[in-house]
Amino acid sequence: MGTGIVVGIEGTPASRAALEWAFREGLARRAPVTVVHAWTHGPGRDIQLARASSCMVVAAVAEARRAVGGTPRVVERSRAGAAAKVLLSEAEGAELLVVGRGHRAGVVDVIGHSVSAEVVRHAPCPVVVVPGPPAEDPIDLDDPAAVVGATLG
Repeated sequence: MGTGIVVGIEGTPASRAALEWAFREGLARRAPVTVVHAWTHGPGRDIQLARASSCMVVAAVAEARRAVGGTPRVVERSRAGAAAKVLLSEAEGAELLVVGRGHRAGVVDVIGHSVSAEVVRHAPCPVVVVPGPPAEDPIDLDDPAAVVGATLG
């Protein structure tokens, strides 16, 4: 048996959906959930980036806790490195790896440069890719140019 569920977050609606899904699954399985945010080095800014990442993880966990109405045991991690590499490393020995995918990432997924595509190809455990909420692009129906532009995409 693995060490629980690993979920990657990045502050997007898709990653919020993935985190909430992972919390619900962790509660159902009575498994711990490791919440991971990966950040990349910035010349002379590593301390600020690490702090911002840690704060984001804490805030995301609190928000998901409120949304789900309960929480499994949670481990919070902020790690420097490329997102896919960090998640694959964290998933060693895990029961499940959970990531979000935005609706606009489809073309990127096809050519293989998304984090979700990378972890699906190389994960050491089962992967769940949670779609984010549909993108909201408000269209002013009184503006013919906006309507034409929206339909042409």
